[in-house]
Formats: sequence, C-alpha cells, structure tokens
Amino acid sequence: MLKFSVVVPVKNEVDLIPKTLVHRVLVKVLLTGTTLLRFLRKMSEKSQTENPSRTEFSVVIPIKGTKEETKMISRTLPSYYSINPAEVVLVVDDPPEDSRIIPLIQKIAEKCDAKKITRIIRVPKGGWGDQQMKARRTGFLHAKYNRILTGDIDLIINRNVLKAIEKVGNGIGLVSCQKFRMPRNILSLYRLFTETMLRILSNVIKRKVGATSFTGLYAFWKPYWLEVEPLSLSKKFVKLKAKIREGKPVEISDFYGAGDDTFLRDLMVKKYKCVYLKDIGAIVLSDPWEDRPIIQYGKGVYFAKRGRSLIVSLARSIIRAQPYYLIGHVHARKINDKLKYVIPLVDKIKDGA
Repeated sequence: MLKFSVVVPVKNEVDLIPKTLVHRVLVKVLLTGTTLLRFLRKMSEKSQTENPSRTEFSVVIPIKGTKEETKMISRTLPSYYSINPAEVVLVVDDPPEDSRIIPLIQKIAEKCDAKKITRIIRVPKGGWGDQQMKARRTGFLHAKYNRILTGDIDLIINRNVLKAIEKVGNGIGLVSCQKFRMPRNILSLYRLFTETMLRILSNVIKRKVGATSFTGLYAFWKPYWLEVEPLSLSKKFVKLKAKIREGKPVEISDFYGAGDDTFLRDLMVKKYKCVYLKDIGAIVLSDPWEDRPIIQYGKGVYFAKRGRSLIVSLARSIIRAQPYYLIGHVHARKINDKLKYVIPLVDKIKDGA
C-alpha cells in the first residue's frame, strides 16, 4: 500500500479560522482575553517577589470590617506583605461590621510570617465628620516611618507601588499609581471598555501618551502631610449625604463626591509636587467608587452647576452607563446659587458601600 503525507503551510493559528467577520471578531476577543490573563498573571508573580529596595516605609489600610472585606482580605492583605514593608498598620472600625475580621487578620499575618510588623488599631466610631477620614488619619499618625503607602483592602497590589514610595520626599509630597478594575459583570466590562477607549482618544487628541489621574493608591511624605493638613480641618470633613442628613450647609464642591484621599491631595498640591504614575499598582476587586449611584448623581449636579451642557451630560451618561449622572444634571436646575434648596432624592440614593 502506498503511504504519503500531505503538508499544508500555515502562517499561524489564525489562518485556520474561516475568514468571516464573525470568526475574526471571535479570534480578536480570544486573543485579547489571553493577553489580559497573561498580564494579570505577570502582575501576580510580581506581587509575590520580595521588595529588593532597602527603603523603610509604612503601609496604612483603613478597614470597616464589612462582610465583603472579610471575603476578600485573604487575597488582598498578603499582597501588601509581599512588598516587604517595615510595618503594616491596619486601622479597624470599633466595633467592626463583621466580628470575624480581626481574628482573620491575625491568622493571615501569622501565615505570611508578618506578625511582628503587623499592628491592629481599633478606632471607635464617631467624633469626626467622616469615619474613613478618622481611621486613615489615625493610621498616619501611628505610622513610624516618613514614607507611607496607603490604599484600601479591596486591592491586590504589586511591586509597581515601590516606584511611588521611592519618589516621595525632596519636594514631592505625593505619588499615586493607577489601578486596574477587574470586570465583575457585563456592565462593568462595558464601562471598562468605554473608559479605555476614551482615554486612548484623549491621548491621541492631546498627543500625550500616558495621561493619568490621581487614584486612592498612593505614597506620601509624612512631614509634608503634617504641615499641609491640620487635624482640626480633617475632623470637619463631611460627605454630602451626611451633611444633608445633619442639616449642615452644603457647598457646590460637596457634590463632586471627593473622599478623604482627594481631600489630602488637594491640600498637598498647593505646596508640594504631586506625581501620578501611569504604572498599574493594583487590581481592584470591588465596584469602582465612581460608579456608585450617589457619586454619579453628585458629579452630575456639580458639573451642571459648572456650566456643562445637557447634551454633553447625556452623552457621558450613555457612554459610561451612569444614569444617575444625568438625573443629577437635571435636578441641578432646582438648586439655587446659594444652595439653600437640597434635593430630597439624594438621601434616597444608595451609597453602594
């Protein structure tokens, strides 16, 4: 019997796929997904490598002790230990919402051989305008080192944050890293896609690749912070919903939805340089702050009062899938210049926290 082989030259695996539009799209999606998985795996490997730097620094993380935090802390806290900090200060609300959180922290610290560098500080609720502000500032004050890295417990960080830590000081007050938002559903995937496309378009228009912004993952120089942010000022910080509930005067800036991190940055930038790195320093496991209904609504009001047109707000709401942003814009017309009238709906919108 005559035996023979047939050889078909193939440039690459994609050539085996029929040249139809549907198949091309599917191939692109699969290749993109593979690239993303490789990227995340690389970040994970980096986070497991010890910090080669000898710079000593503190890590400060506020923890509410929610059930959601209890679920994710076994994945996130070890990543903070992996960058080899001199100490990790965990500031826990007292009492925490989930009583299991502190025993779990102690278990993780022991497993990571980090009991000696771990300090748990319990902070009673109340006394300040914002509990998150109180918890984080308490941690800052207890930190032993001038270089401080702070973030939240919903982050899996990697070694890129060391770049931020090394830069602070010598006139640089604060350095932040970017965060990658892990899509949790179709809606969050859509938001991630549109945000990425807008960022690329913005870079093309500005002819400036790598344009970045401030995030809640940052390092700062403690002496500069003590200089620019008096605690008497920090204690008075109150978020929008709390002001409305307590009947306190509301300013247009309150609608922007700034948190305690932006509060610090706004004070720091007045006197010292603030740097926003394009490097991704962490993966976010929870829903983004900007997508929370109350934040969408507040920003809609804020930018409407700043003169943004209804058409632009409508386009933004659609592109970013943020309906409360548009509602905020429409309701902004009911607020007079002195802000004596406050929308009752604000108190009904969920925080998402």
